[in-house]
Amino acid sequence: MIRSALSLGVLGASALALAACEPPHPRRDHGWGHHDGHEALKVITRLDCPEEQGDLTRKAAAADGKSCDYAGEDGAVVSLQLAALTGNDVAPVLDPLGEQLRAELPTLPATPNAPKSGKDDKVDIDLPGVHIHADGDKASVDAGGDSGRGGVRVNADDHGAEVHIEDQNGPGVRKMMILTSDTPGPHGYQVVAYEARGPVGGPIVVATVKAKDHDHDDLMRDVRDLVRHNVGG
Repeated sequence: MIRSALSLGVLGASALALAACEPPHPRRDHGWGHHDGHEALKVITRLDCPEEQGDLTRKAAAADGKSCDYAGEDGAVVSLQLAALTGNDVAPVLDPLGEQLRAELPTLPATPNAPKSGKDDKVDIDLPGVHIHADGDKASVDAGGDSGRGGVRVNADDHGAEVHIEDQNGPGVRKMMILTSDTPGPHGYQVVAYEARGPVGGPIVVATVKAKDHDHDDLMRDVRDLVRHNVGG
């Protein structure tokens, strides 16, 4: 678990570093790495919820166009909602949602203390914008960067990980949180996540994910495509 979490943090840091210093290259990017100038994020008043998106199948859609639910493979559940903002602050929307998702998993790792020097199993690396602290089977990565353009934060141990990603290469909201646990939670889930995207001032589209399988790359790709289908970016 710790290796996969650290790898995700390093990959995210690399992507954000490229965004800051490489010249643009026209290409299509379905991930969170740099792509040549984000598409403008659209202001929408209703969700467009297709019957299928990759391996996701729509199960319900609200008449007011504010929410819809999907089922994925192996019992995965995805919900999409259109959330209004007060000003430009996404915290009142995303913070309670993060707490609800945390309740679906056992206790997740807290940020470990900065390790002391002198022991082979401890790492303490501080570079401009990249801070990595590892102590035995625990690790914390903060790749937020000094430029204010966003970053990746990872807390992990042998049993679980919490990852936060914020992409600020363009205007608008682009945030993701992924929580994983080797031990299933009260409803059998081992991975929960949200992805939020939308224009400054909202409304933003927020997708929540609950999965019982750690192999969630395809699922998250389908979720990202579903969000982008609605607001672009």
